[in-house]
Amino acid sequence: MTALNCPHCGVRSHFTHHYHQDGRIGEYGTSLFTCDECGLPIAALREYDGEPIKYWPTKVSGKTFPDVPTPIAATANEAHLCLGAGSPRGAVALARAVVESVAKDKGIHKGSVQSKIDGLHQKGHISDAMAEAAHEIRFAGNEVAHGDLVAEPLNIGDATGIIRLMDTILERVYQEPAEVARIRADREERKAKPVEENSEPDGYSEGPPF
Repeated sequence: MTALNCPHCGVRSHFTHHYHQDGRIGEYGTSLFTCDECGLPIAALREYDGEPIKYWPTKVSGKTFPDVPTPIAATANEAHLCLGAGSPRGAVALARAVVESVAKDKGIHKGSVQSKIDGLHQKGHISDAMAEAAHEIRFAGNEVAHGDLVAEPLNIGDATGIIRLMDTILERVYQEPAEVARIRADREERKAKPVEENSEPDGYSEGPPF
């Protein structure tokens, strides 16, 4: 079947067909698929060899971003919701806003989005590869904001790639450093604990009992 956004994991995925039964709902039958990404099932209404005309569940999932500042995490989650709802332009526009917000959060307030990304790189917040990823998000966001609507539109597949780049940037800038800090704090806490000396019970002395 054609790829769609999985209502369980939110990833744009292909689905594997497992079962079909004809004639249960008028001229259509019911089918069972599982997401190739997360393995969870959906039920679909379709003709035997046709594409589903409706499927369940239809919930669109966002994504949580632990350790990311709340306003930035909320915008990134909304980008995922747009992607799941089949709105690639909305998703990409929000991804661009996320990148600019990351720069502002790191103290880079002046200049264009391009200069803000370069500032993140110069200050060591993102690597060469991450800077290139951020610029790709910027290019896509500019295409949405200033592009010719008569031209070939941005599709879901393109937007999915952009959102993955956004996720990677948030992971590198916020989540990985926070995880390293937690691991370091746990190690230092263990190191700071005093070592308990072995002590013998009161009245005990070494030697034979006679």
